[in-house]
Amino acid sequence: MAQKVLVTTNLTPNILMHVFSCLEVEGSFYDSDYGMKHHFTLLDEDYEEWNKYAKKCMTLGCNAELYAVLFQLPSFIPAEDIDMVISSFDNISEAVTEGTIDNLIASYPELFDTLPIYAPKRVFDDHFKKLHTHNDIIQEVISTFKKILSGLWERFYAEYWENEGKVKLEKRAKNLNTIISPINIISAWQKVLKLEFPYPEFIAVLVEPTNTIAANLLAESIMISLKPEDKEVYKIITHEIGRSFLLNTQIFENEKLKALAESNIDKLSLIIDAAIIHIKGSLFETLRIRTDESDPYIVPGIKDVIILFGSIFDAMEEKDIFEAIVQTYNKLSPVA
Repeated sequence: MAQKVLVTTNLTPNILMHVFSCLEVEGSFYDSDYGMKHHFTLLDEDYEEWNKYAKKCMTLGCNAELYAVLFQLPSFIPAEDIDMVISSFDNISEAVTEGTIDNLIASYPELFDTLPIYAPKRVFDDHFKKLHTHNDIIQEVISTFKKILSGLWERFYAEYWENEGKVKLEKRAKNLNTIISPINIISAWQKVLKLEFPYPEFIAVLVEPTNTIAANLLAESIMISLKPEDKEVYKIITHEIGRSFLLNTQIFENEKLKALAESNIDKLSLIIDAAIIHIKGSLFETLRIRTDESDPYIVPGIKDVIILFGSIFDAMEEKDIFEAIVQTYNKLSPVA
């Protein structure tokens, strides 16, 4: 059975991005315009308390780990109300205390059954071990964050979410599903990449207060902004599906790639984006997507990588995308 692509929405990433936008949390894809508009929804003491902890956290050198436990992991756990959101943070807090993700997986076994496909469990355990070394301050951060969320929900967000936010997002999700559901994007990528899609489905979660085009929520789930037009969302989802074929646990297990994944996952991720940009041109023709428009994934620093990957991949008689990625990496980082 062909894997489905589903556009949906969820309370957790929306309320979290609301808070991040108001607090202007660095590295969280917040929307500053939205934050200024909704600045009043948080208390002065919320801002003061968060600023105090933000300064402490800057000295810890664990921003990526904090992003995982304050946004990615809770956003991956569906929630219908604030109690469910707070419960996920309680479980995350316990995982930090234990220094392992085991408790979190045990709390949501069916939800996290695809996590090992996305990244090896040790990657997440390393996050929690690192945070555990600063357990006292991380517990204070999580406790403060729960307090801010609960107060925001009571004062403003419960009514806003039920009467405006969720209604708007669900309507948009329904329209996008009507466009996307007849087209088998996953199958089209499988034919181009000659790889099997590793997940049972692909989920795009609409989020209102964010300025990113897309961001991983773990495994088969991404968040995408509400702002782009329908055709742009279609293109974004197509790109992200292609990316998810490559950027997952198999790069940590692939003989050609695992050393690179362990040493410099950020550079490897950039090359994978470049590979997808190069290859999706032919795919866009199949999916009847115009290719003469600007691509939001072509950011500063990637154009030369796209050209380099393309020259390597196109010259191959037997197309091996993993080998092309390795060769691109080696040419970008030559050994002296």
